[in-house]
Amino acid sequence: MTGRRAARSTGAVITALAAVVAVGVAGCAPLPASGPRLATGDGPGRAPAPDSEAGLITPPSWETPRSELQWIPCAEGGTRGLPQNARVDCALLGETPVLRLTTGDTPQDAAPLVVVAGPGDPADSLAIRLASAGGEIVRSHPLVIVDHIGRTGPAGTCLTPAARRTLDGLAERGTDPGAPELRGDLAQTAQSCTDQLTGRELDFGAVGAAENLEELRQSWDVPGLAVLALGSGARTALDYAGAHPDRLSLLVLDSPAPWDGDQETAARSALDGSDTALRLWAASCTRTECGPGDGEQRVEAVSRALDAARDPGARVPAALLSDVVRSALADLSGASGEQASDGDEILGEIAGTDPGVGAPGPLVRARAEALGSSSLPYVAECSDLPRRVPVNRVPELATEWADAPPFGEILAAQLSACSTWPVPQGTPVELPGSVPVLLMGGIADPVAGAAALEPTAGMLTGAGAGDIRILTWGAPGSRVVLHSACARSTLSDFLADPTTVDRSVACPS
Repeated sequence: MTGRRAARSTGAVITALAAVVAVGVAGCAPLPASGPRLATGDGPGRAPAPDSEAGLITPPSWETPRSELQWIPCAEGGTRGLPQNARVDCALLGETPVLRLTTGDTPQDAAPLVVVAGPGDPADSLAIRLASAGGEIVRSHPLVIVDHIGRTGPAGTCLTPAARRTLDGLAERGTDPGAPELRGDLAQTAQSCTDQLTGRELDFGAVGAAENLEELRQSWDVPGLAVLALGSGARTALDYAGAHPDRLSLLVLDSPAPWDGDQETAARSALDGSDTALRLWAASCTRTECGPGDGEQRVEAVSRALDAARDPGARVPAALLSDVVRSALADLSGASGEQASDGDEILGEIAGTDPGVGAPGPLVRARAEALGSSSLPYVAECSDLPRRVPVNRVPELATEWADAPPFGEILAAQLSACSTWPVPQGTPVELPGSVPVLLMGGIADPVAGAAALEPTAGMLTGAGAGDIRILTWGAPGSRVVLHSACARSTLSDFLADPTTVDRSVACPS
């Protein structure tokens, strides 16, 4: 089984991850953990911002850990599908799993690169993906992947089946987002989790995850961390930079998701990026796995599938199917990829299936099951939204976005999902001006948006960053490091010496 195929089995991955924690508890004493200091409506103490003359903070040196975590072999099956020359060890950071990826070529005295992903990317499946993508980075540095806080506790399991059905049914045709019945169902959905997380409802967003990074730095007894953040992991990395501005050695943001907590702005970016990514993929993919027809026919096929899924009783409801499609659009191989990605195959399956004749195909059902296997994305993402869309604004957006098929009305309906979750305080984004930053992204991202890199670079500059390099991958998709050898080579050069990388780099699709 290849790493790419193994990455599909997210349900099995979650089980294996729980086994990793069980082995860790039995085989080594967990590290002392203060835990995130976040209570409802509050945030942990943030370090003072840098001096007003930006750049006075010198980035701390990037060093080999002076003391190590208690690494043990990962539980059997948790890393099935790794390439033969790769090795993954597991440890615990409090209750959070941490994985270390190395190969026989990785120098033992090299400083580790800390990889931070969002709540939708379990650390063990990400380790398989990174190992299978190519060995350019791990040949020079161990990759230490910190799972998102809450993966193995009640934050990952709190949604009841009824709560899950409520979330999946938000885009069902005829649903009124302001109806008292739906408001009551959404309140029960939130309560199914808050009852289990009493006093810690907001601990599992980016701010809490950022404190895990500081716990890791302290455990290693090193001056600073070098961080590679993927997708919504950017929120964690940027919160870490703001809370601990003198503890970041260098920063790589790969396909960063919007991080300022403005729900409507983020949804508009997602709508723009999803539509553009779908049309670019449909027009450019020439692989047989991408399904029959030309570009317009593929777009129409996906649109028909999403429209049919809005009918009551659909096997995969529209909100969930939209999540499946958009997760596939985040996982495209590009023209230079040696083989089709999982995302290519899922979209190709949809393009080749008549929604009026048969049920969704096995790849779609498997991805839908994987996306519904954890409640952590719901808990974490709601905990990162200080600026919510008012309920009475949702039908207005649904009407406005009805002219933007196939995603518009569905994304508008999903804005209600977090409406009854406790509201956190916002945390300002602050970056020390002297910390080298590499910003990477594709030309259309289903979360970050279309042509998002220059605006993102501007926001980072406004947050204090003074040393930014931009890499653009000429293909739609997300998490460029998993798909582009050019991006991985550039990242390796940046890690060795940021000054050797051009301010603007273009990688072919």
